[in-house]
Amino acid sequence: MLTRFCKLTLTELTTQAKYCRFSFHPKRWNHVIKAQDAREIQVPLPHGIMAGKEWGNIEGYPIVCLHGWADNCDSFAPLAPLLSEKFHYIAMDAFGHGLTTHVPSGPPMNYWEKVIYVKRLVDHFKMEKFSIIGHSMGGSTGLLFASLYPDLVDRLLTLDIIKPVTVPLAWHTQDITEAIDLHLEMERKSQDPKYQKSYTQEQLVNRYVEAMGGAAINPEAVRVLMKRGSKVSGNGFIFSHDPRMMLPSIMRFGIDEQRQIIKGLKCHLKIIKAKQGPLYEPVEFIEEFKAVYRKQCASYEYDESVDGTHHFHMHHPERVAPIINEYFSRL
Repeated sequence: MLTRFCKLTLTELTTQAKYCRFSFHPKRWNHVIKAQDAREIQVPLPHGIMAGKEWGNIEGYPIVCLHGWADNCDSFAPLAPLLSEKFHYIAMDAFGHGLTTHVPSGPPMNYWEKVIYVKRLVDHFKMEKFSIIGHSMGGSTGLLFASLYPDLVDRLLTLDIIKPVTVPLAWHTQDITEAIDLHLEMERKSQDPKYQKSYTQEQLVNRYVEAMGGAAINPEAVRVLMKRGSKVSGNGFIFSHDPRMMLPSIMRFGIDEQRQIIKGLKCHLKIIKAKQGPLYEPVEFIEEFKAVYRKQCASYEYDESVDGTHHFHMHHPERVAPIINEYFSRL
């Protein structure tokens, strides 16, 4: 068997590695993959693949990086070179985002798929214990996952999110009938050529900045995201995320459900809140959940010392990375 292995070409090794837990790469033998050399990884799904990247000490303790809504795993690209190389970082394109395969057309988006996809990742890499860095939606997903699987998560660090997000979002319609009609309307338009429109890359960047309110993210950060967040269409480009993700949620996930689920949260928790970041939820709910964290988490820390808007980890990674490194140095 060893003789046969030694005779395999690099192409043959790469092909066969698709069926292994980790894909083959020459840097594997050096143990550490530099952030700038982060390599593509894939996790199989019933309908395709979950796409992502890994870097750091490939044989080290795993830290899963979960990005925010409408972003992708390159959200962590500016931060990655400043993080300790001691750990194995795994950043995936979430359900409906980036290069991850979209679910078949027809069904509306399911909020819980975000949590299910994390469990798929954990099962694929056979993780027995790991930690999470989650920005915005990714932090919300991390809070839910750690509450449902408390024995798997050691430490959770959230970036500019304090509690799980209530669904539907406050700025979306709260009417289920209207949400259903909007879903069906988008479905019809997606099959009608007259509604198909493409853009230049710079137009996509500007549309993204505007959609985020103008101040939450700057064009430079969006250009980083567009490497995975756009795809060719016609004579230009369109966003690669699933357009259903932009619709109001048909399913409900309110404060009462969150109160029940969060009872399972036991891990160490640190929240880094951007000074100029949004709250998303009423202050009374936020303070209620902070009190729960103080009572039942293994440890709880809240840090609002970092100047910046919602994407502060992309705009000012040098401000955020030292806090992250210090927190995980305790592992």
